[in-house]
Amino acid sequence: MRFQILASSILLAPLAGARDTCSEGPKSGLTIKTTSGTYTGLVNSSAPDVNQWLGIPYGRPPVGARRFMPPEKAPDYGTADAKAYKPICLQSSGSKTSVFWQLMPEFQNTDPQSEDCLYLNIWGPRRPVQKKVPVIIWVCGGGFKEGGGHAPYQVPDQWIQRTQTHIVVTFNYRLSVFGFPGSPAANKNAGLMDIRLVTEWLKDNIAEFGGDPNRMILYGQSAGSNAVLTYAYAYPEKPIVRGFIASSGGTSTTNPTNSSLFHELAQTAGCANLTATAELACMQNVDRQVLQQKVDEASTDPNRGLFRPIADNITVFANLTDRLEKGLVAKLPLIAGFTYNEAAAFLPFDPDATTAPNGTADPGTGGLACGAKREILTRSAYGLTTYGYLYSGNFSNITPRYWLGGMHSSDIPLVFGTHSQFRGNSTELEWQTSYAMEAFWVSFAANPSAAPRDHYGQTWPKYTEASRQIVVFGNATGPSASYIAPVAIADKYSGPC
Repeated sequence: MRFQILASSILLAPLAGARDTCSEGPKSGLTIKTTSGTYTGLVNSSAPDVNQWLGIPYGRPPVGARRFMPPEKAPDYGTADAKAYKPICLQSSGSKTSVFWQLMPEFQNTDPQSEDCLYLNIWGPRRPVQKKVPVIIWVCGGGFKEGGGHAPYQVPDQWIQRTQTHIVVTFNYRLSVFGFPGSPAANKNAGLMDIRLVTEWLKDNIAEFGGDPNRMILYGQSAGSNAVLTYAYAYPEKPIVRGFIASSGGTSTTNPTNSSLFHELAQTAGCANLTATAELACMQNVDRQVLQQKVDEASTDPNRGLFRPIADNITVFANLTDRLEKGLVAKLPLIAGFTYNEAAAFLPFDPDATTAPNGTADPGTGGLACGAKREILTRSAYGLTTYGYLYSGNFSNITPRYWLGGMHSSDIPLVFGTHSQFRGNSTELEWQTSYAMEAFWVSFAANPSAAPRDHYGQTWPKYTEASRQIVVFGNATGPSASYIAPVAIADKYSGPC
């Protein structure tokens, strides 16, 4: 085992590659002409060296006859401000009793909801370290039923304020039945096609914001990780992006090709006993709130399942192993990993409890970790460049119950630099872990063809069957923020796969 312990005495160490002399920002200042209109952004006093453009449309409103269907490119809407978030996509009203709602609501999107929701947000440096900076495109998680482009822990302004090294883009994509209807007459995963439309929009427009369209990566977590990995199989020839980061999630090696959920939902929504085409047209006219309510009612039945991606043979394929064997996958580098206590976030939660639910305090990860492990092992077996990691941080200002440490999503605030904003300041180890993760992510975005490097110059080795090495972040049992270790250290936490 080879360990590299990082010094942690420099609390505000810059990212590798940053420099004091900075290039000119976007050539048009805060007013930018795009293919979907001309938009004027803003600068907040909390991040005075960060340009922000909030709520730019990338697709037409998916309403009426466009409901459930593939997205359409947004036209030029003329001149407008881009200074406020737009509504997030319709999503499950579900139970609000989880740790994410009761203890750490900063992980959640609480903005107003609308069917008109295809908007993106852009944060970029005002004093960039180079003329065109790399771009990280964030794909949020939420089980394909929750999420959006604005959650407090996922706002990157402080990350960019400190480093001036990159642009971050967040966006909304359609969820639940609106994004994944599974109708015979609308059998494409519209929500995943929304993600593709975002990358196409950015390819055409991000240079005007100071970004490099030839250095863009997709970074997703949980369901967003699934979406990012699935994207690689869907666009093997023209991926647009140059690399992928997939946290706490994987794809399925076999995917269902159909679902009866849409037809069953139609029976309760006033669209019964119709042909598939007529059923779809009827469902496109059901009031959106009524339709979402019907979805929520159906989801309480454990035998019915959820509206999720199915194999449409466009965005999702029935057999991914077959595509790997045929080389039908984007041959781009991937960072993949998981947290050491993923499953804790999904245990029954009592906000007043002082001990772990059911007396269980041992870390456990289960399927989310197994999905990430499978991607690492499978890709490396097929010769695709892959970097593996385990996030083992247990920081009380992120998860203020000891048994939640390293739970699902707890790594997100470390990457976005928001870990110190809501429950007290961070420890020095936490700051250094954050700097290491941020630096690796930006280094990867800047040059996916090279091994990523952290803020001290440590190089991340590729995972291979010969080396079997990963990086461990935020060691919960030691002083190191980032070190290289055998994959066996991750095996301990994944459980049987």
